[in-house]
Amino acid sequence: MRFHRLLLVVNPVARTVSKPTLAVIEKALSADFLLEVAETKGKGHASELAAQAVANGIDLVVVFSGDGTINEAVNALAGTEVALGVLPGGATNVLVRALGLPTDPVECTGLLIARALDDGSTKLHLGRADGRYFAVNCGAGIDASAMQRLEKKFPSTKAKYDRVAFRAVAWELMVGYAGKKPDLEVVIDGARPFPSLSVMVGRTDPYTFYKGHGLRMTPDASLDSGLDVLSVRKLSRRNIPRIAWQVFGSARHVHGRDIDYVHDASQVVVTSSDPFPVQVDGDPLGDHRRLQIDMAREALWVVA
Repeated sequence: MRFHRLLLVVNPVARTVSKPTLAVIEKALSADFLLEVAETKGKGHASELAAQAVANGIDLVVVFSGDGTINEAVNALAGTEVALGVLPGGATNVLVRALGLPTDPVECTGLLIARALDDGSTKLHLGRADGRYFAVNCGAGIDASAMQRLEKKFPSTKAKYDRVAFRAVAWELMVGYAGKKPDLEVVIDGARPFPSLSVMVGRTDPYTFYKGHGLRMTPDASLDSGLDVLSVRKLSRRNIPRIAWQVFGSARHVHGRDIDYVHDASQVVVTSSDPFPVQVDGDPLGDHRRLQIDMAREALWVVA
């Protein structure tokens, strides 16, 4: 059996992590594996724990948290032989859903154990933004600004998260970006540069979730293909409700006059004379003047 020693990384402040659930998960995992458990103490700690697990000869790192904490482990495990397992503990759990796993943590644990015992691991393609790996998405503009706004508030429960996230995105759309001139320049796979107001690079469809409903920003995206790029040239307030309706359903926004959409790209370069915000997997990366996003193919072992 490939998987013998397992590290469970738990974010105790993740929005759907509870002590009783954790007790059930620990008991289930320890029945089949030599289990170690570590709780994260703050930002960046999951990355340290996963890197330590690689050094200590752990076979599988399972993260029980949201996409941000999972992303830290992804960055420590990419390019190694140590595999990643994910359990849904966050507000949206995009990667868990994209891998086709159950959104109930206990049910997901059962499936993860079955796959791990059967050596059901596969190689996952990742995106890489300025050297930082991402499994789900990367944004420069609207979603990154909203994530910055959200991080300052840090809503503690899922209901609060949904409410504050909605407000943050609505504010950025209506006040921050509507009517603004495009100040970004985008080059995809070395083609001719074009202007942009906001760029979203997705590896999954949906791009993210709101109250369990998928936001289909990059509808053709798949973990099996390259980067899907949605770029907005301009945004008028009166068009926002129509675009929002399409994002939650038909995904016809990708054919819009002010939208550029590219499927299965290998490289995206975003530049601007003014600093612009960037996020990866929901985690703000600060302001950039240049952002290069590449594909890292078969970069990570996952059990799913």
